[in-house]
Formats: sequence, structure tokens, C-alpha cells
Amino acid sequence: MKVFIDGENLRHRLVEVLFQEHMISDRDETFQLDIRQLIHAALPETPDSIAYYTTRIKQPKFEIPELLMNKITSIQESHRRWIAMLTNQGIQVVKAGNLKVHESNACYHCGRRTMVLQEKGVDVRLASEMVMAAVHDNVREIIVLSSDADMIPALNIARKSGASITYLCFGEETNHAMEVATDRTVSYTREQIKQAFHGHQEHLDNHQDSGVHNG
Repeated sequence: MKVFIDGENLRHRLVEVLFQEHMISDRDETFQLDIRQLIHAALPETPDSIAYYTTRIKQPKFEIPELLMNKITSIQESHRRWIAMLTNQGIQVVKAGNLKVHESNACYHCGRRTMVLQEKGVDVRLASEMVMAAVHDNVREIIVLSSDADMIPALNIARKSGASITYLCFGEETNHAMEVATDRTVSYTREQIKQAFHGHQEHLDNHQDSGVHNG
């Protein structure tokens, strides 16, 4: 059994819940959370591996406004810490796409264009590797944590190869098309997110206490 996670999809949901629950004070705040605990709480089985698909974040080579440059630098640092946390939890991190700066469409009213950040490539890499796992590696149980309906063609191929697909999603926001395209739906809850957040903090506290005693 292998879990495939659309990283930005999951992280966005975690941020929204933690912010709504006043567990973080700002949506851009750096935080840590036990992803394995969250997945284990939702699934009745223990997966063999977990792959987390995320972006590469690089400073653009062309000149951009200072405010946007500072935002990218902040995102880079937060991203670095998040990736380190995932790696420490034994989760495979796949840097599949890019976070790019590009010019927006012209405003309908004033014609102005602005510089915006856009993610590209993660869903394509995730979908292709999920199909490869099912067709070539003979993985029979696949868990997909993504609510992107663009995944459905890849899901269909994986199912035709004989793989059973589970749609793992946030219980308060399920995608009906994804439910129909998969063999079963399993959800994680707001309470499980909160427990995974606290669980990571307790792990850090215990580790620090252990360090003090060992000293």
C-alpha cells in the first residue's frame, strides 16, 4: 500500500483548520504537524510508504517588486523547515513542480497587470507516478490524498490495471467526482488534525526532555 499526497492541497487544508481553531495566529506562520499520525488516524491499515509531492521554490532571475521578493524568501524558509519535518517523519518528499512568478491577466477595469505566484507540475508528476506504481510496480493498494479532479484519468488507468484506489480527504470538504472515481472514500477530521498538531509538539517536548536528562 502506497500513499500519494498532493502536498499543497493538504497543507492548505491544514493551515485553514489550524487558523480557524486559533492554533496558529497567521496563515503564513511556520508550524509543524505529525503527518504520519494524521494518516494513521484515518486509515485502518498501515501504508508501506508515503510520498509527498511538492514544489521547488526558487528566486526568479528577473527583477520583481521587493515586497514579492521578500514573500518568496519567507516561503522558501518555511518550505525548507516543512520538508525537513517530513523527512524526519520518514516521508518521501518528491519535488515535482515549480512555484513560478508570472504576470497576471490584465484587470478588466483598469488594464493593470500584477506579478503573482503560481504552482505548476505537481499534479502531473503525482498522477504519472501513481500510474507507474499500479501498472509497472504492481502496487495493489493506492491511497490518494488530493481533491483535484484532474487526477481522475490517472485514477481510471490505475484501477483498470487492478489497483484498488482509496480517496483520502478532509471530511468537511469531499469531492464527489473523486468519490465516484475511486473504490472507497476515507476521511480525516478536524479533531484529528488538531491531535496531529499537538502530537508533534508533545514529541518535540519529549525529545527535548530526553536531551536534558542525557546531558
